[in-house]
Amino acid sequence: MEAAKPNPVYRAAWYLARFLLHALFGYRVEGAENVPQEGPVILAANHLSILDPIAIGAGVRRPVSFLARADVFRLPLLAWLLPRLYAIPVERGQSDLSAIKSALRALERGMAFGIFPEGTRSRTGKLQPFKTGVAAIALRTGSPVVPVAVIGTDKAWPVGRKLFRLRRPIRVVYGKPILVPRAERISRQELENLTREIEARVRELLPPEYR
Repeated sequence: MEAAKPNPVYRAAWYLARFLLHALFGYRVEGAENVPQEGPVILAANHLSILDPIAIGAGVRRPVSFLARADVFRLPLLAWLLPRLYAIPVERGQSDLSAIKSALRALERGMAFGIFPEGTRSRTGKLQPFKTGVAAIALRTGSPVVPVAVIGTDKAWPVGRKLFRLRRPIRVVYGKPILVPRAERISRQELENLTREIEARVRELLPPEYR
């Protein structure tokens, strides 16, 4: 199966997610044409809510792989479903190196890989400093990085709340790709420079209250 073509389970979940996002939250997407239709690509986004991976994946036609806690893969239904949604298990508490290796394998298969460089959800809604893992992945693979702004998911399903709130608008904006040359050796300065560039490009897509 070509990585850019979703399997039937992913396709069905994609249509269901888009329907529910539109029906419940007035979901809007901007700039989806900026995401390459094939080949490895990294979608680097701000992180506000557990809804973020769904909102990002539903905005583009090709499948997007995200990291997910390994413990949820031990539940019978999710153990069957999550691999078909291209989720990658990562043990809680492991170092960033484990996540980077998983991302490298997905990108080598030509996948789109979604990542939240802040490392955790923002409890204030404001963009937090990006960690260098996303830059390391991009430089190791030569994958373009598409900056992504997720807006409104913090109102639709805030951190710590057990249920979502209806009719809180959700918007996802995909920016122009950042082209990244593949590097065999990566200096600390290269990591920092690319990390700050990706962070700045995401920040530009966000409304003032999220910056």
